[in-house]
Amino acid sequence: MEPNKHTTSDDEPAMSHSLPELSALPEPVLIHILSFMDPKEAVQTCILSKQWRNLWTHIPSLNFEFKRFGVRCTTAAFVHFVANMLYFRGASKMDTFRLRWHAGSQHQVSSYSDVICEIHVSNASSWIFSALRCKPRVISLDFLGFTNLKLPHALFTCTSLEQLELKLSNRYNEETIGPKYVNLPNLKKLKLSVLTLKDPVMQEILWGCPLLEELSLSECILKFNKMKSDCLRHLTIKRCPGFGAVEIFMPSLISVHLEDSCPGVNKLSLKNTPSLVKVFISYEYFHEHFFSSAEFEFFNSLTTVTDLELYDTGVKALLEKIIPNCPVLDNLKRLTFGKWLINEKLDLLCQLLQHTPNLEKLTVVHKKPTNPGRIEKKRATGQIPFKCKQLKAIEIKYSDPSGVHELVDILVRNTSHGEKSVRIDFSRF
Repeated sequence: MEPNKHTTSDDEPAMSHSLPELSALPEPVLIHILSFMDPKEAVQTCILSKQWRNLWTHIPSLNFEFKRFGVRCTTAAFVHFVANMLYFRGASKMDTFRLRWHAGSQHQVSSYSDVICEIHVSNASSWIFSALRCKPRVISLDFLGFTNLKLPHALFTCTSLEQLELKLSNRYNEETIGPKYVNLPNLKKLKLSVLTLKDPVMQEILWGCPLLEELSLSECILKFNKMKSDCLRHLTIKRCPGFGAVEIFMPSLISVHLEDSCPGVNKLSLKNTPSLVKVFISYEYFHEHFFSSAEFEFFNSLTTVTDLELYDTGVKALLEKIIPNCPVLDNLKRLTFGKWLINEKLDLLCQLLQHTPNLEKLTVVHKKPTNPGRIEKKRATGQIPFKCKQLKAIEIKYSDPSGVHELVDILVRNTSHGEKSVRIDFSRF
């Protein structure tokens, strides 16, 4: 009698009986399925059968995160697991390598535990080097609270990298990132967080990444005054203290995203950005003490922009200074404006719209009023005429309907063009 085709040999676990359909799938499909599992779970599949024994060594994406190993996992156990997994998979092709390790994560709350972490984090450099041997396309490193972390120089000369994310949470250690030579010929996306970046380092990075399209700087201390790149298309700067005027020379730049709590300290000067069409600005507050001619220069550089988003109370205060001398934004098609009580400054909105004659869509984000009585006192505002003859749609987003009717009245009065009507949509947030 012919044996059952699902019968296993003595050295195969009986549980393979429950996986006949899954095991019948092609090996590349099984490896793809394993790539969605945590590394620890993926390795455990080696006990299913002989077919599964070495599949985990071909997983294209590795995501090591200490806190996901459970509260019973010690630092030594985590280090042992990561080192062994990288050793046994060898130089098998890798697409993505992610490593997230925070000192004091979960149960590590004592100073003794932090000392142990400092000792073991020195292994991270060898792990990164092992991953680089597999020619990854994406590397993401996220460390918090370590002072002795050193990145291998090979990280900045990896020819296979297309995306690199570094969050080293040690911006007061200027030696954490300081490559003397950068050669990342295929890198397209770079995200740097919680670092100190000096002038020669930043420029070396831009020179050494000839295909770089997206650059994001978040919570970094920036110590440079110039950025030059012929290929960069998208620039993001979020909550980066400590720099003065930075000149931007980027002829291919399409979008700029600025988000900060103190705009007056961080001044961008757009010297050569003829391709710029999208700008996002969000300032939490603004003080006259920080105001200078740099703000005028920045807004004077937005004449090519078609999409402009202006958020938060800091922008409101900034616009009050700038609008009287603001250039006409002939190319602006879409404007998003607000996240404060619009009714308090209806004249400000009207004045801004005087400088956008070809606007097609206006989005107003109306903040809930904290003192409804103030709205009554402002009913005389909004009398500055503006004509946006190309305006087709208005969207009003609000958290509370108080004062929305007054806002609509002002907008309708100034945007009616004979038989042509403007569509007005409402949404709550």
